[in-house]
Amino acid sequence: MAPAVAIDTTVARAVATDLGENVYKCYQCKRCTAGCPVAPLGDLHPAQIIRAVQLGDLAAAVESRFIWLCTGCVTCSTRCPQEIDVAGVMDELRAISWQEGLVPKDRPFADILQYNFDSIVRWGRLYEIELIARYKFMRPRAMMDDALLGVKMFAKGKLSLRPAFGDRRQMKRMVAEVEKIEAERAAARGRVAARLAPAGAGGAR
Repeated sequence: MAPAVAIDTTVARAVATDLGENVYKCYQCKRCTAGCPVAPLGDLHPAQIIRAVQLGDLAAAVESRFIWLCTGCVTCSTRCPQEIDVAGVMDELRAISWQEGLVPKDRPFADILQYNFDSIVRWGRLYEIELIARYKFMRPRAMMDDALLGVKMFAKGKLSLRPAFGDRRQMKRMVAEVEKIEAERAAARGRVAARLAPAGAGGAR
C-alpha cells in the first residue's frame, strides 16, 4: 500500500482568500499546459504549478522558472474547463514570493518585474531605456544581444533617450494604496512561507 501523502492547504487557502479561486477543482487535464506558449521553456508547466499549490508545496512553485516566465497571456485561464484563473494563480505566487522574500536570485525575469515597477513609480510611466540599461548592466554578457533590434526601434521612433513623464503623484498614491491592501492580505493569510519553506522543492515534479 502506497504511503499517505501529507497535504498542506496553506497555499491553496491563500489563493482562495486573495483570488477567490479553488485550485482543488483542477483535475489535471493539462489543457492549460497544452495552450501555454512558454511551457516548453520552463522546468515545470502550468498544471504542475497548480498541483504544487494543491499539495502545499510552495517551494516547488516559487523556485520554478515558470512563474517568472509566464507572460500573463491568460490562455491557460480561458482554456480551463473548471474556469480556474490559472494566470491569476501565477500572479499570486509571484506576489507571495516578493512578500515572503522567496524570489530566487537567479531569476532575471523577476528582476525585470522590479525594474518595471521602479521605473513606473519614478517617472509616472515606463521609461524603456532605463529598464533596458538596468537589466543589461546586471548581465554584461547580454549587453549586445539586442543591439540591432534597439537600432531599428530608435529608427522607427519606438524608443526615446528622454523619459516621458506621467502623473507621478497619482502613481505614488496608487502604489501606497496597493501596498496597504497587500499588507492587509498578507496579515489575513499569515506568513505562508514560515510553514512551507522547510519542505523543499520537488513535490510536484
